[in-house]
Amino acid sequence: MTRRLAALALLVLAPLAGAAEPGADAAKTYRIETAGTTEKVGVGKPGLLVLSIVPVEKVHVDPRAPLKISLEATPGLKLSKTTLGKTDPVDPKAEGRRFEVPFVVEAAGKHEARAKLDFFVCSDQWCVKQVRDVTVAVEAR
Repeated sequence: MTRRLAALALLVLAPLAGAAEPGADAAKTYRIETAGTTEKVGVGKPGLLVLSIVPVEKVHVDPRAPLKISLEATPGLKLSKTTLGKTDPVDPKAEGRRFEVPFVVEAAGKHEARAKLDFFVCSDQWCVKQVRDVTVAVEAR
């Protein structure tokens, strides 16, 4: 009898154990875009690094949740800022977030700007922390 009850309990509880946590697939609900970034620029000329968190499902980047973006660049690419936060998006009230960081290239060649995005993506039922790394190539002539 005990074995039969244990087997029945496993049959009933097994589907629940395999059920995904709310927000488990949060990374599939948005994408990170760099469209609008200046990819080719003359030495000494200004450029723009663009990072966008774009919702693709019914989610948003909660304006009350922590948000931090750390930026660094290879030598010869000078970014105007190295950290971004909740007050830095172009439109802080948008569902997603778009950030624009001016830069100047000081030397000819291929350069990279690297960003570590640390933010929360939320639906009506969940909020899940996301950490993403993005690298953008810039060529200076």
